[in-house]
Amino acid sequence: MYDSETLVGLEALKNALRESDAFKVKAALEELYPAQILEHWAEFAPEHRRAILTLLSPAEAAEVFSHLEEAEQAELLEALPPWRVKELLEELSLDDLADAINAVEEENSPEAAEALLQQLDPETRAEVEELAEYEEDEAGGIMTSEYIAVRDNMRVEEVFRFLRREAPDAEQIYVIYVVDAEQHLKGVLTLRDLIVADPKTRVSEIMNPDVIYVRDDTDQEEVARLMADYNFTVLPVVNEDKKLVGIVTIDDVVDVIEEEATEDIYRLGAVESPELVYSKSSVWELWSARVRWLIILIVTGSITSSILQGFESVLEAVTALAFYVPVLVGTGGNTGNQSSTLIVRALATRDVSLGDWLRIIRKELGVGVLLGITLAGLLTIKVLIDGQVQLLWVVGISLALVVLLANVVGAMLPLLLRRLKLDPALISNPLIATVTDVTGLVVYLSVARWLLEL
Repeated sequence: MYDSETLVGLEALKNALRESDAFKVKAALEELYPAQILEHWAEFAPEHRRAILTLLSPAEAAEVFSHLEEAEQAELLEALPPWRVKELLEELSLDDLADAINAVEEENSPEAAEALLQQLDPETRAEVEELAEYEEDEAGGIMTSEYIAVRDNMRVEEVFRFLRREAPDAEQIYVIYVVDAEQHLKGVLTLRDLIVADPKTRVSEIMNPDVIYVRDDTDQEEVARLMADYNFTVLPVVNEDKKLVGIVTIDDVVDVIEEEATEDIYRLGAVESPELVYSKSSVWELWSARVRWLIILIVTGSITSSILQGFESVLEAVTALAFYVPVLVGTGGNTGNQSSTLIVRALATRDVSLGDWLRIIRKELGVGVLLGITLAGLLTIKVLIDGQVQLLWVVGISLALVVLLANVVGAMLPLLLRRLKLDPALISNPLIATVTDVTGLVVYLSVARWLLEL
């Protein structure tokens, strides 16, 4: 939500772009923050986006560029003027630079990526190539090597002199790591520790030797969870020899959290393309991401028609039973999906583990009984209003049982899938939809046959 001045600035920028007036565009850009430009990025035509990145200051252009999708980054690095590309390469942090060059290699060609690497100084190129070797979803893939590290025998006054020299190129200077001559991680201290210490004090006297760190092959989701648990803004990354190789900062973790949340949401909806961006996806890509599980569901869902055929005599005897099939089946599916979502999330946050299965069953049995009684009571009112008094107990008991079963199945299925080393977020909800459809019909029609003596 922006104030009126921001909206006026955005409108001025759009007008200047339409008029192709570079001076007005530059003036309008000076009144806007990169975040405000990014918020409205989709509203700009491709040629206007190139103009914006060309006329922004180098630092602001790099800020905007680093938040764009990889495919667009690759496209822009091909289309922008060479002098602006060179400035972007110089301004981007090492991790963002490595991501951008990887994007060019994947979207365009290895030759285009190599041409960009040739523009870097030898030291930067070596660091970028080292970062590019890590998998994208590992700590090494999201870290940067632009950190501050000092020796434990340095005095505070020496550290300050060192900071004045190194700070301009560092990702952050508030957390400082202590290493030995071989780069082994030995401790950590903060800028506050330095400020309040005597200038003659040695680092070894004020550093904290108990450092929380991750290996460079740690999954990015684990990195994000660790930083959230300890409320860190930066986390050191070491290799297998415990040598400091980089740091992960909070801005990278925010991106990871958003990426992982998006992936889980897509999977809960049985969409198999976690990197899908709706606004940039074609009809074919959207079809491909959704069709597989829908085919599986329609095939397995056909079991319900076989069940209905098996209870044909029951339905012929009391046609009104069919009126309540949708609400029973739908309520069971909704109940199962609710409990499944809760358990999938609890597993992801490590609130529960596989060893808690018995406690979960007990809890969900209690919840299922209460939900079943509540919902069955509401539906029986509808049965009375419909004048189907003979079905009162059939519908009420059936719904209570369906809700109870769906609640327990929805809670247990993610645990079973995790035990089988399958992703519960991807498979739980589609399976629950099928299981609750089948069990709901069997329970409902079996109760009807029993109570109505058909």
